[in-house]
Amino acid sequence: MNINKESTGEHTATLKIEIGPADYQETVEKQIHDYKRKANIPGFRPGHIPTGLIKKMYGKAILAEEVNKLLSDGLLNYIKEEKIDILGNPLPNLEKNAAVDFDTQTDFEFYFDLGLSPEFTLHLDKGLQVENYIIKVDDIMVDKYIEDTRKRYGKPAPTEVQADPGPTAQPGSEEPGEKSAEQPVVIPAELNVEFFKQVYPGMDIETEDLFREQVRKDAESSFVSETDKLFFNQVTETLVKNTQIEMPDTFLKRWLLENNEGKYTPEEIEKNYDSFAESMKWQLIENRLIRDFGIEVKDEDIRQYIRTFFLRQVVPGPSDPEMEKRYEAIVDKFMENKEQVQRINDQLYNAKLLDLFKQNITIAPKEVTYEEYIKLASSMHEHEHEHEHEHEHEQSIDTIHDDKSDI
Repeated sequence: MNINKESTGEHTATLKIEIGPADYQETVEKQIHDYKRKANIPGFRPGHIPTGLIKKMYGKAILAEEVNKLLSDGLLNYIKEEKIDILGNPLPNLEKNAAVDFDTQTDFEFYFDLGLSPEFTLHLDKGLQVENYIIKVDDIMVDKYIEDTRKRYGKPAPTEVQADPGPTAQPGSEEPGEKSAEQPVVIPAELNVEFFKQVYPGMDIETEDLFREQVRKDAESSFVSETDKLFFNQVTETLVKNTQIEMPDTFLKRWLLENNEGKYTPEEIEKNYDSFAESMKWQLIENRLIRDFGIEVKDEDIRQYIRTFFLRQVVPGPSDPEMEKRYEAIVDKFMENKEQVQRINDQLYNAKLLDLFKQNITIAPKEVTYEEYIKLASSMHEHEHEHEHEHEHEQSIDTIHDDKSDI
């Protein structure tokens, strides 16, 4: 097999793949011999069928299958071995590829067009500044949290036996002093030192003011995971906007059209191409960050994530080897779900990228109320939802050998 790469543009190339008898003859002959040995054809004893008949009946299919296998393996192996970073997938060059006749041809030529990942300079340093929202918890939120907590630590209210209304009582009638079926059954805990210690054991909280302040801190901390998501999105958008990446636009538009099997018209792709290109640019930036900073997620990281998820729902107790075996069995079972494992893998990569962002860029804290944050988050969510709706194909946009899960 002979493969040659010809540059056709700054970020495009064409591969010419030549396959001859020396590449497939031995395998094809072996396949024909196996068919001859196993085939069951009326009028012939097994193993005594003429080779010419086997070739006539199965030779074309055997040859086509072997040539296609050589073509597929040769194409992918060449790209990996030559370390060619590509965008999307190789596309058959319809202008150069001639019709194949497996009845008469012995030598074959195939042409594939490639979109090449562009080189670019990435700046991730303190010169990059991004706002990070901090939700300021107001007194109303603190009051609500304390009210709920008092109920959670409250005591059951004494129940009173409801009087027999008698046969003449009307439905819904109630004598003075009788308890309705809708009465509260919990007496909220009192705001005292005993309650403070129940909520925050081991902390020296003896006044209501100190308790309220701790509640406020906890409430603000509980919002960090949400504000982190918004921060992550803002960083990615800023990086895409500030990083100059020249894309092979003509190739990518063609790839989007062919890869989606008629799902989008050329007009739709042209209209939405800028958004498509932004998504691809972020994937290039993400892969660069993963490589340059040595970010890695191992199977053990995923297993530990699963363990933590299940164990945090279990009341801590003394070490129990049998129970640990059960946990590991649960983890093993969970690891069989490839979709869930991939989701966790992506979450862990995003967590590592988030830490990278926080360590390397300038963060501008911006205090907002909860209501203001909800508006910001809703606006961002609507933008992401529209983006995902328009570009459902994006899961397939990556390079053949540059997937972050394989690094």
